[in-house]
Amino acid sequence: MSITLNKYKRPWPTVWRAAALCLTLLPLWPLLASAADCKKIAEEISQERDLIARRDLLATAIKQCPKDPEINFMQGYSFERLRDYNDALRYYVTASTLDPKHAKAFFGLGDIYMVTDKAQNAVTAYEKGLALDPGNKRAAKSLESARIKLKAQRGESVTSEEAVTVLFEEKSKDREITPIEATILRLLILFPGKSAALPEEGADQLSIVGARAFTSHDLQGAVFEVVGNTDDSGDAKANLAISKKRAEAVRNYLIKNCNIDPKKLQVAAYGHTHPIVPNSTEQNRKINNRVEFKRVK
Repeated sequence: MSITLNKYKRPWPTVWRAAALCLTLLPLWPLLASAADCKKIAEEISQERDLIARRDLLATAIKQCPKDPEINFMQGYSFERLRDYNDALRYYVTASTLDPKHAKAFFGLGDIYMVTDKAQNAVTAYEKGLALDPGNKRAAKSLESARIKLKAQRGESVTSEEAVTVLFEEKSKDREITPIEATILRLLILFPGKSAALPEEGADQLSIVGARAFTSHDLQGAVFEVVGNTDDSGDAKANLAISKKRAEAVRNYLIKNCNIDPKKLQVAAYGHTHPIVPNSTEQNRKINNRVEFKRVK
């Protein structure tokens, strides 16, 4: 789901802007606002870029416009951005109930269900939203990711390409990703068994794709985590050590063979605690034995 809010320069500190906006809207907020007033309130609040200030404005607006689907949707989106998924879900449900043709509310539901690992519910929500807005490319990609995640949750094997689809969807959910950055975020370096030695195929991936992307002018000043992972077989402590060695092997290769500035690459290791897919099949275990990249700056 992609939502664009109006952007403008803030001439005052956030707290004063929020206070001023409240004063501006007071005449529009009687005990219960009319539909026209609710629309005006939503338009004014949509210009507030600060998440906390917007949340506070919406808390007042929702009392005056409890049956306005757009304000309920905006409140849901505000809570989602603040990672309050329970409240986000509640307001998205309300928005979609008040207006069954509110496609963005269904997309919001799909996003929350994906975050909370309810893939079947996510598929249903995305499908309903896309029936209303079939041209929404972001939602179509989210639906594809949800279907793959549902497949994995049912214990079926997924391909490495499908795993990359899910992984990239999660990484790019909250912001726009440039094509060159997408090249890096889609890289998945697979390791056999419990080996920490960089496979030849992985080295080829890094040389052909990674080197050019990391040195791109578009990513000047960017910093990435090199993230090591394992499947869930074996000892947890040993898995953590293996995942760190895998991340270090990839980082060292990029530094020594691709002339990447060491400051651009940080090592992170999670052992078996961050699987892309359930470790329910041999194919899925192969996918979880991986190194991936995450942008941190």
